[in-house]
Amino acid sequence: MRKELIDSMVETALKGQSISNEQALQMESFSHEELDYLFVGTNRIRDRFKGENVKICSIVNAKSGRCVEDCYFCGQSSSFKTDAPEFELLSVEEMVAAAKEAEAFGANEFSIVASGTKMNDRQELDRVIEAVRRIKADTNLETCCSLGLMELDHLKELKAAGLDRCHHNLETAASHFDKIVTTHTYEDEVNAVKNAQEAGLDVCVGGIFGMGETFPQRVELAFSIRDLGTQSLPINFLKPIEGTGMDHLETIEYYDALKTIALLRLVLPKIDLFVCGGREEVLTDGQEQLFAAGANGILGGNYLTTKGQDPKRDIEMIENLGFRPPIAWQTPTSVGDNKTTP
Repeated sequence: MRKELIDSMVETALKGQSISNEQALQMESFSHEELDYLFVGTNRIRDRFKGENVKICSIVNAKSGRCVEDCYFCGQSSSFKTDAPEFELLSVEEMVAAAKEAEAFGANEFSIVASGTKMNDRQELDRVIEAVRRIKADTNLETCCSLGLMELDHLKELKAAGLDRCHHNLETAASHFDKIVTTHTYEDEVNAVKNAQEAGLDVCVGGIFGMGETFPQRVELAFSIRDLGTQSLPINFLKPIEGTGMDHLETIEYYDALKTIALLRLVLPKIDLFVCGGREEVLTDGQEQLFAAGANGILGGNYLTTKGQDPKRDIEMIENLGFRPPIAWQTPTSVGDNKTTP
């Protein structure tokens, strides 16, 4: 048991500082016993910087399928034949209705997600801008969009409409990127994040784990995200979709998933850390351990092309652990004020 090493890592993170790259790499060989000991520490880190409040983000698949990008993990890519739905951009009313439904089941953040390289069609962009305005006016949700490799001017328009946050994943480490997509580059992903930052938006940047990357490449991605200085980090675990370029892979192992969450908390001790896609399949009946490993948020409801578990079950899990879902810690406000106090 390497208690001295683990204690040193935890104490560093408790000060709000990142562990070193060398320390992070040593986590690869941690035994289950060492990881269980580490999770006591990562739970303390989460508690120090995030307390008992758990954030819940919900998404709407606002435009699905027929994407020209060849991301090997994605069921919406036109490069693969899958059962993923295909439809054009939802109406403003449909997007607003989805947001209200998310707020009703307990979410505090809501993201509009659309397939495609980027949203630059004027009619589509105007529709999303109007949906953001309506959601800000009719709910108390924090608003987010995930619209691809967006141009700076369009992001500024969304910001002016009331958009709080832009989501854009790096997907994987730079050294592994060409193994998962060839139609755009890692630098394109980074530039999209920087455009969102320049537009004055908070940015949610994460990746997908279990796509054949090595543990050192997970460490590489963690430090790359740290260096971008973003506010939220969604963790996704690959759910291999039949017909995609990664349908031959197995899902990530339970302790390996928890170790990945802990790695990200130790490298980014103050970030909002969400566990999203693959949560139910990978963590199964042990989902409550995601909080001990360091996460302070989850994606609630359905995913882009697959079903999530009943949101009521998520709320029950959070409350049974003694944590507080958004409905318990959000400051009551008049609709449209949209300000919450964690």
